[in-house]
Amino acid sequence: AGIGYLTEAVEHLSGSPARAEHARAEFLLGGALLDIGRPRDARERLRSAVDLAQGCGALALAKDARNRLVAAGGRMREITASPVDLLTGTERKVAQMASRGAGNREIAESLFVTVRTVETHLTSVYRKLSVGQRGELAAVLNTPSRPDPQAPAWVFASRGRR
Repeated sequence: AGIGYLTEAVEHLSGSPARAEHARAEFLLGGALLDIGRPRDARERLRSAVDLAQGCGALALAKDARNRLVAAGGRMREITASPVDLLTGTERKVAQMASRGAGNREIAESLFVTVRTVETHLTSVYRKLSVGQRGELAAVLNTPSRPDPQAPAWVFASRGRR
């Protein structure tokens, strides 16, 4: 019954602007699925929880979801304060080229991939960065990392931030 309620909560929150709550529901559902022996389904939900949580700045939740994902057999980079760090190397190249004005065909030719592959990468980039259109990419890619609010003060001082 609990899985059903959590699934319903995730579905309800997916259309809501309450992204942190949606991330929390995905995290709880992923944990519950892992607890009942469904690691593949759990990984999908936990990966979604990480993306959502990091995208809205809930870094503690993102780190918890990532740790649970790794426990479920998934792989993911360490969580950082920048959503840009969620991008794969190829996604980052595609996003940078698109932000500089390159068209999909030009990007595809430059990277020796199909136009459809470029479109797939851009769709993933938009989702991960919470960007609605190509014109917003440059601003997001050039934004400095947000500091992790849970890091000790000396970490920021050593980076030159306060």
